[in-house]
Amino acid sequence: MTFEEAIDLGVSKLVLSRLVAQGTLYRPSRKIYTTKLDWLTDPIRKYAPACTLYPDAIICGISALTFHELTDEEEHKVWLAFPRTHRVVNREFRIIYPSGPAYSLGVEKHRAADRQVRIYDCEKSVVDAFKYLPIDVAHKALRGYLRRRDKDLDKLSRYGRQLRKPLDKTIAIFLADQ
Repeated sequence: MTFEEAIDLGVSKLVLSRLVAQGTLYRPSRKIYTTKLDWLTDPIRKYAPACTLYPDAIICGISALTFHELTDEEEHKVWLAFPRTHRVVNREFRIIYPSGPAYSLGVEKHRAADRQVRIYDCEKSVVDAFKYLPIDVAHKALRGYLRRRDKDLDKLSRYGRQLRKPLDKTIAIFLADQ
């Protein structure tokens, strides 16, 4: 639950602090409280605090690649995408502001308890890697994607063209190396 939801239920800030100190409640993020620690290990619940704070956020970047098991990079901060009209200042997260199809394309919706977690699909995450991450990280993500049994190269190529990051030549080179 959020801090505001607790206040609406009549739970004071002092009571929340005491419940956290007793170990009855956990605080995975600022203004977010939970009764279970499974948010540490569950791949979707890990992102639920961010999506609880910001319902219009979409998990992206290194966080999406980590969720889809396409990178071995360490996730220092959760990456969030917001529409350009929504400005957020929060140093706990890495925030980007894509526009148009770069924001809305390839969004998967998952449930974590009664919360919705939106995250970019594999193909969108790989294309975004070429846009927002160092080239070596993007290449590793593409190699990992090409090894998957559920890969959809047509969808990946289509996303690349739609997002002005055509990957057809890079995909052909990587497939030739295999």
